Amino acid sequence: LEGHENAVNHVCFYPDENKLVSGSEDRTLRIWDRNTGAVEVLNGHTGRVWEVDVSRDGKMIVSGSADRTVRVWNGESGEMMNIFSGHWGEVNSVEFSRDSNRVVSGSDDRSVRVWSLETGELAFEPVECRGRVFCVRYSPSGDRFASGANCVQIWDAQTGVSILSMRNSAVTSLAWIGDGTHFIGGRKSQVTIWNSHNGEPLRTWKAHNDCIALSLPLAGSHVVTPDEKKTALVFDVSTGKQVGALTHDTTILGIVYSPSGKFIATGCRDNKVYLWE
Repeated sequence: LEGHENAVNHVCFYPDENKLVSGSEDRTLRIWDRNTGAVEVLNGHTGRVWEVDVSRDGKMIVSGSADRTVRVWNGESGEMMNIFSGHWGEVNSVEFSRDSNRVVSGSDDRSVRVWSLETGELAFEPVECRGRVFCVRYSPSGDRFASGANCVQIWDAQTGVSILSMRNSAVTSLAWIGDGTHFIGGRKSQVTIWNSHNGEPLRTWKAHNDCIALSLPLAGSHVVTPDEKKTALVFDVSTGKQVGALTHDTTILGIVYSPSGKFIATGCRDNKVYLWE
C-alpha cells in the first residue's frame, strides 16, 4: 500500500480486518481499505507518528506522536475528535482500553498517562516509570496494563496503583498472551515470556539483533517480530522455535497481526505498508 511520504512506523487492523490504519514519519495517519487500496489521509500531528490503535468497535483511532500529543480520531470519517496534551516528551505508545472508554499513553518523559474519553481529562495522576516508556498494553481482561521501559511494570487499570515491578526486564516491545496469565517482551536480540502475576520468566530465546516490535494474534499461538536483515520472523510461542519468515527489500519498523491471525501487516522504511496472508 503506497501513499505515505516518509517511513511507516506502525500499523493496526480494524476489528473486521477489511481496513487498517498506519502512522508515519510524514506526520500523517492513513486509513487503508485492504480490498480496494482506497486511502484516507488524517492530518493534524506536527511531529512523526509513532504508534496507532483502533478501538474494538472500529469507531475510533488513537495516535501518539513526537509532537507530545495523543490524538483521537473518528474511525469512520477520519475527523479529529480530541487532543490530549500533558506529556513533555514524545509519545511512543498508545492503546485503547478494552471498553474503549480510556486511552493509555507512554512517553519519553518516563510517565504513563490514562485519559478518559468521556471527560477529556486524566483518569488518575500519571504513573512514573523507570526510564523512557517504549510500550504500553492493556491486559486481555482490561483490569491491568503493562508498561515497558528499563523494566516491565504492571498497574491496576482503574487506579494506576503499581501491582508488579519486575527485575531484569527491560523491553522495547511487549504483548499479552492469550488470557493474560503470561506476556511476551522483546529487547535487542532477546524475546522473553513472563508470568504476569509473579514476574517469573518462563522462556527466553534469541530472535535477532534488535527486537523493536512484536505482535501476536488473539489466539496467542505465534509471535512475529522484525529483524535487522529486512525479514519478519515468525515464532511458535510454546516452543520459541522459528516457524516462518517474511522477507522484505527494506527495513521493517512496525508489524502487526490481524485479530484472527490470518493477515500480517508491516510498516517499512520505504514509506510503504505491506500485507501478508
